[in-house]
Amino acid sequence: MEKKIIITTSWDDGHELDLKLAELLEKHNLKGTFYIPIRNSEQPVMNTNLMKEIGKNHDIGGHTVNHIYLNTLEKEDAKYEVSKCKVMLEDILGKKVEAFCYPGGKYSKRDIDLVNDAGFLFGRTTRLLRTTFDPDSKLMDTSVQAYNHSNLVLTAHCLKNNNFIPIIQNLFFLKGNKNFQKLIEDMIKKISTTGGVFHLWGHSWEIEQKRLWKELESVFKIISNKINVDYLDNTECWKYTKANKF
Repeated sequence: MEKKIIITTSWDDGHELDLKLAELLEKHNLKGTFYIPIRNSEQPVMNTNLMKEIGKNHDIGGHTVNHIYLNTLEKEDAKYEVSKCKVMLEDILGKKVEAFCYPGGKYSKRDIDLVNDAGFLFGRTTRLLRTTFDPDSKLMDTSVQAYNHSNLVLTAHCLKNNNFIPIIQNLFFLKGNKNFQKLIEDMIKKISTTGGVFHLWGHSWEIEQKRLWKELESVFKIISNKINVDYLDNTECWKYTKANKF
């Protein structure tokens, strides 16, 4: 039986450079989910007109009201951050917002319940090097960040999350794998035979800061316009996976 392959992307923090990302995605026929906080003390957030513009062609997800780590808050404050951002984004966009992303990838079991209770379908994490996720967990993991992490960081990340297989499969001690494009090529090659979900994520402001736009577009060329691949945003990916027990 033919193995199902899904490619999805997501982009965090709602910086105005997300418009550049959205245009690049559209150029290469890719889909993205943009996780946008209402405010962010660390980075400027795009205005509502830009949110609406990006929302015409892409999925928009919640990222709290103030881009704050939920696991640092008391329950009522965390509940406000989750539920209020959904209401505010839906008011701005005039459509349902069903995806949520945990700022900094930080959350507790309580926070998973708060995201679910607010009406979001799932919470996207920052756990890397995954090509599957369990819809029953209400968590969506990722594959690769658009950032050149060191081999040490990637290995430590796997150990922290009890995800040992990638350490062996991707051989992080090899020099080439610290380049996110090389890592993506390896993972795409893997799921072309095994099936799975490839999920690329990042931050537009960070891509600008690290001067990774050319590298990112090279990656978009690699992952786009493939035969027998479904290109979905995060919400579509979640719904398909849950419906088909994929």
